[in-house]
Amino acid sequence: MTYWSKYNQELKELANKLIVHNEKNKFNFIEEGFYNHVHDILLLAILKFDDNSEIKVLDYGSNILPWSNVINKINTSQLKITIFDPFIKSKNKIDISNNFDLTITNEEKDFKKEKFDLQIFGSSSQYIDNFFDNLNLYLYSSRFIFFTHTPLSINKTFVSNQYTGFKGKQIIRSYDELISFMKENKYEIIFKSILPSQYASVDKDKINQTIYANLLFKKLDN
Repeated sequence: MTYWSKYNQELKELANKLIVHNEKNKFNFIEEGFYNHVHDILLLAILKFDDNSEIKVLDYGSNILPWSNVINKINTSQLKITIFDPFIKSKNKIDISNNFDLTITNEEKDFKKEKFDLQIFGSSSQYIDNFFDNLNLYLYSSRFIFFTHTPLSINKTFVSNQYTGFKGKQIIRSYDELISFMKENKYEIIFKSILPSQYASVDKDKINQTIYANLLFKKLDN
């Protein structure tokens, strides 16, 4: 079992605990660290959409945990969530207390032809080689693009070690380069915030040039 498949399995077990909590209580489970903050921003972004129509979300490179703690926060009846997890063995639908439609898939072909209201990269883009080339494949289909708790460089792109349970490399891409790329593809940034840089877990000599950012982009009308 790879690190990420084991990691996601452990988060699935935690997610089940959150679901049980939310079924028995009127208010949501309190997550550790900055995750309440990040997930609340995500849900506020979702509230931008019309409550009377289906809201289609693609959560790229993620897992069930962010969606297991939303039931007591917003009305979820219109949500349709697709999670792309390349480390699972097969596509499956998840029942979160019959509150909304959630599918986890390991095949990009399952969503390439769909149009989404919101596409999320939740601290995943730094592990994807040639990320801008990959991102360009999906831009046409998403009204909003959201990067959450993502390490970015305030100078040039660099590669850093990571010092969490995952011991590997992460690509800390240039913030300016990302903004320029999105602008070229007719997206404007409408929200940005940062978290403490130490959570980015980069090499110590790179912390001062790293931001741990939440960035929401909106597709401009043609």
